Amino acid sequence: MTEAPQASPAKDMDLGAYISKAWKLVTADLVLFVVGFLIVMAIIVGSMIVVVGPIFVGGPLMIGFIRVIQKRMNGEPAAIGDIFNGFKDFTRGLVVVLLLLLVAIVVAIPVVIINIVLAFIPCLGQIAAFVVNLAVGLGLGTCLFFVWPLAALTEIPPVDCISKSIKFAFANFGPVLLLAFVAGLIGEAGVIACGIGVLFTVPLAEAIRVAAYNDYYVRKSQAAA
Repeated sequence: MTEAPQASPAKDMDLGAYISKAWKLVTADLVLFVVGFLIVMAIIVGSMIVVVGPIFVGGPLMIGFIRVIQKRMNGEPAAIGDIFNGFKDFTRGLVVVLLLLLVAIVVAIPVVIINIVLAFIPCLGQIAAFVVNLAVGLGLGTCLFFVWPLAALTEIPPVDCISKSIKFAFANFGPVLLLAFVAGLIGEAGVIACGIGVLFTVPLAEAIRVAAYNDYYVRKSQAAA
């Protein structure tokens, strides 16, 4: 696994191209991606019988799912069972999840304090709290947008997956914010169809993430090296 397929640094981020590529990829392999994601969700939900279960299975399954997307983008054959190959890197997946939880907790502490303070301010406090929560959510999603492709498609340490994603987001905040926002909207759009639609929209959003990683992240990182 390598971090940097060759690409021209001249071209800027092309969100439309990533969406188009992801759409063609997922619609061409609906059984692979929809059924594959259904199985992933079933395992995660089933693991909730043990409260911390999703922490242990979520990371490896995410790594496996991202690698399946990458294989299909490379024109290589892939099967639903390949998702479980992520468990070969069980420790890596677990550490990434734990690090992401740690980041979320560190960010959440001051946000909770701010929300408590704003709760004492009638009306305007609620509006301000909504704005703060939205801004923090978007900012966190932006900074961590490339963590899973880095974890699944490179061999760099999990801590560096976090730090590299954050560093890249700060250096290219506008484009990565747009990527994270649009991918997030697409991923959550499936909730409209009684929640069933997420079986299509979440794989589509993850395919957009991988397409953006292969082109935008890799190219810009090479140019900055």
